[in-house]
Amino acid sequence: MNILLLSKDNDTITAVQKYTDSKIDRLNVVSDVSLASEKIKTRDFDMVFMDCSIRPTELIMLAGEYAEELSETVVLLLGPLDHEQREQLGRRLSAHYSIDKPLRKQAFIEMLHRVKMRSTIVRKAGLIGRSSAMEEIIQTIIQIGPTPITVLITGDSGTGKEVVARALHEVSRRSDQPFLAINCAALAEGVLESELFGHEKGSFTGAATRRTGLFERAHGGTIFLDEIGEIPHSTQIRLLRVLEEREIMRVGGAEIIPVDVRIIAATNRNLAELVEKRTFRRDLYYRIKVLEIHVLPLRKRPEDIPILIDRLTRLYAEDNRLEQRRFSDEAKDTLSRMPWTGNVRELRNFIESTLALTQNPVINTYDIPPHLLRDLNRQNTLPVPSEKSTDQMERELIYRSLLDLKKDITEIKELLMENRIIARTEEYPHIREVVPIENGGESTLEELEQQAVADALEHTHGNRRKAAKLLGIGERTLYRKIKQYGIGQEDG
Repeated sequence: MNILLLSKDNDTITAVQKYTDSKIDRLNVVSDVSLASEKIKTRDFDMVFMDCSIRPTELIMLAGEYAEELSETVVLLLGPLDHEQREQLGRRLSAHYSIDKPLRKQAFIEMLHRVKMRSTIVRKAGLIGRSSAMEEIIQTIIQIGPTPITVLITGDSGTGKEVVARALHEVSRRSDQPFLAINCAALAEGVLESELFGHEKGSFTGAATRRTGLFERAHGGTIFLDEIGEIPHSTQIRLLRVLEEREIMRVGGAEIIPVDVRIIAATNRNLAELVEKRTFRRDLYYRIKVLEIHVLPLRKRPEDIPILIDRLTRLYAEDNRLEQRRFSDEAKDTLSRMPWTGNVRELRNFIESTLALTQNPVINTYDIPPHLLRDLNRQNTLPVPSEKSTDQMERELIYRSLLDLKKDITEIKELLMENRIIARTEEYPHIREVVPIENGGESTLEELEQQAVADALEHTHGNRRKAAKLLGIGERTLYRKIKQYGIGQEDG
């Protein structure tokens, strides 16, 4: 594991060096935020440790400015930090833990173990998200991953159930053994049994040689049975034997073959209903559902969409050996409001299509090919199952329409005032009125912008999230402006 430690405290540096495993962990220590920035840009670290010996305001600014680069990096905060500071850092970091100082060996080692598991889940399995629903899934994986327990993963198609299964495998004691997956709905009954259990030569027409099935090939590892609700009754009986006896027989064979395999199953159907309809065996259902992990559809965890956009954009560039590009905060905000009925699978296809058709290094909403947004909107006008009441849905629809209307009005204002600067005192009375200045006035655009940022921060008592919202800009844009004008750098 590659670890970046940002600290000025010699005691903390010594303790981290002492408690980490030098044979496994590569520790890189920096004492300056600018040096840490250069390291973070490389994305070469599995974990980053931020020590409070660095001013919390600098840590918060660092986390905000490099939120995208840190989106797949687990951060450990070495306290003490007050509640507001922890909250601000938490909003900017996708995955983080905290531990108080002075560092105590046992507590630090236990925390380091959890941090490493989290890093494995993010880096190797690709399971990321900042929503409370995704955080609950990740914590469950950390808790049960090392056990041999059978797990049932439920959720709509395209939500990433296989990613969850792979994360369970990566943090298990079987991680160095095979992880094999099969879609049970994609194969006919006879073919499915042959794939799972293998067959003997001559057991059926076309069986010219003996075949080893997935259970034998996955011995010592994990097998992922996707769409398990689709398997036929006869295959259910054979699968039940594997779960109960940990042994199989090849199709057409008589030899009993012991197998040591962890089974993880997934379905987008309600297995309890299938049991009541007698199309799925009750005993198999209870054997599979020892523990259930439910993955919510993407529309119910919109907080995860921006971080998924960053990851999918980066993977597209890496897979196709292209220069890294990104979506603007405004574009991410627009896409986060989409229902995404096809979930992560639909989001991936949309991003790949957009990147293939758009050449701009930073993609804004207006850069996205219109037909892609049109197709997306058309698809998402189809009925979507929802637990919300009609009144709630109507209010949400009205609210979204008002937001879109406000955005259109803002754009019209900007066009009309192309050569003038005004402060919208009706909207933001706390910001001092600025007299419209024609080109060649005494104050510069930079001075007015600097004053507007300073006034917004003063009005919100330094809350950068509220200040950014007040100014109508993204948080990362605000961080750049704060750094550009040196606002608040004299604070401790």
